[in-house]
Amino acid sequence: MGILNATPDSFSDGGMFFGSNSGTLDDSSHAKMEQHLRKLIGDGAAIVDVGGESTKPNAQSIGHEEEWGRIARILEVATVDGKICVSVDTYHLETAKRALVHGANIVNDVCGTWHFLEMASVMRDFDAHLIVVHNARNDENFHKIRDPMAAIISAFEKIFAAATAMDFDVGRIILDPGIGFGKTTGQNLEIFKNIDRLCAKFQNPVVCGTSKKSFLREALDTDARPALAAATIATTCEGFRRGCKIFRVHDVAGNLAALKFAQQLNE
Repeated sequence: MGILNATPDSFSDGGMFFGSNSGTLDDSSHAKMEQHLRKLIGDGAAIVDVGGESTKPNAQSIGHEEEWGRIARILEVATVDGKICVSVDTYHLETAKRALVHGANIVNDVCGTWHFLEMASVMRDFDAHLIVVHNARNDENFHKIRDPMAAIISAFEKIFAAATAMDFDVGRIILDPGIGFGKTTGQNLEIFKNIDRLCAKFQNPVVCGTSKKSFLREALDTDARPALAAATIATTCEGFRRGCKIFRVHDVAGNLAALKFAQQLNE
């Protein structure tokens, strides 16, 4: 899953497509986004995850209209021929519905464990999948939990119970343990070390979403891009070994090459 952020403030690629003077998206911005989309696909991405609002800690929230204004044109390009699986990274119900109407295949909801019922209700009429991200940013006590994976599994069990109760097809759910979303560095490392427990507990695909995140910076004590890129590749290989099925990354080519080699070693 290649990442395409149409945002001015995402932690890794924020502002990449925004006009240097206005801070807004112009024709040049959209041309750059299309070029990046083609690169992600050319590098081998099976899914492109398009986002219009940064989800880094303390990022500025925006309304769904502004979010849609950032992503509408690139979504139209990405979905035009149906050759690539398109994911929209949003927690706004209105944005999710509009993206699905325009042909998106996946909603990647970073607030999935907060309002699953609302998002699932929006998605009932569409043949699409929902990534439910475990987000602990509204839980001021989560940092005290010694076994964060147990808490995450418990939260997802409640999601599946809620889905069954509302007759939402649980096979359409994809799980993301939410590394970086309201967890300490130690908890993020512990979650990744135990991600095989999550993969073994549920039959649904699990997302490895570690790309260049702050817990890697803190673990390595560096902000150097080459080091973070290498660490991300390491998590992709280890995540594959532990059972993850989807790998959300900024750099598709390097991670895909490493993943293909890891797959060969396990044949």
